[in-house]
Amino acid sequence: MRYGIYVPSFGSYGDPGVLRDLAIAAEASGWHGFFMWDLITPDEYDPPVADPWVVLAAIAQATTTIQLGPMVVPLPRRRPAKLALEASTLQSLSGGRLILGLGAGVGWDYARFGESPRRAELAARLDEGSALLHALLSGEPVDHAGTYYRATDVRFPPAAVPVWTSGFWPRKGPVRAARGADGLFPQIRDEADDFRLPTPDEVRAIRGEFVAAGGRSDGDLAIWSPSEKAAPDARRAAEYEDAGVTWWFQDGSELSPDELHARVAAGPPSS
Repeated sequence: MRYGIYVPSFGSYGDPGVLRDLAIAAEASGWHGFFMWDLITPDEYDPPVADPWVVLAAIAQATTTIQLGPMVVPLPRRRPAKLALEASTLQSLSGGRLILGLGAGVGWDYARFGESPRRAELAARLDEGSALLHALLSGEPVDHAGTYYRATDVRFPPAAVPVWTSGFWPRKGPVRAARGADGLFPQIRDEADDFRLPTPDEVRAIRGEFVAAGGRSDGDLAIWSPSEKAAPDARRAAEYEDAGVTWWFQDGSELSPDELHARVAAGPPSS
């Protein structure tokens, strides 16, 4: 089991310096990863808002071992070629520590800028864009003429970037872009529409669907729960690890930066 810090990019976490310093502290305390939300606007606008890619570049320069990445990039609002170039650049800058999470995104982040928030269209863009992104990162020549994206006689340098997919389970979203994916970051909501932790049995079912949809059988599976302010004890972590979980994210959205700093300083459970 590996443990990561998972933070928003707005409100009290909208200051790039706060995020950079948290990542530095996480590395010093033995955490394995530092991951950021990727939104242009939160549901309830809470400035300031930091661009995660700019912040992650700064973190890559200020750290040496911790893995990092956006979790997750709403691929349908990005151009796959630009995203591939950004990812390969950050992977080089970080010395191979980038994990790239992909998802469909949330409706308001499209509608506020005049783009379609239709779920079916976003899912189709995610499917096609993910396939194109994988091709662009492969280093092979790419010619693509799809419904939403085109690429003619393009070849980027190969970039070994682990790509995870994400979405809301039990919808098909978490496994829509699973083909060729190196990992999965499923999200589950309860009856009150609040995020919750999946049960170990749900984890097994989710992993099974991921592999059946073309994801790597030995791929990563990360979980998180914003309602839990402390990381799991060893017994509980082992139970989830047996179910196939490889990453457990400590969420920061319910904590102030000072509270999260204290949690980071205590180190991950394995320490």
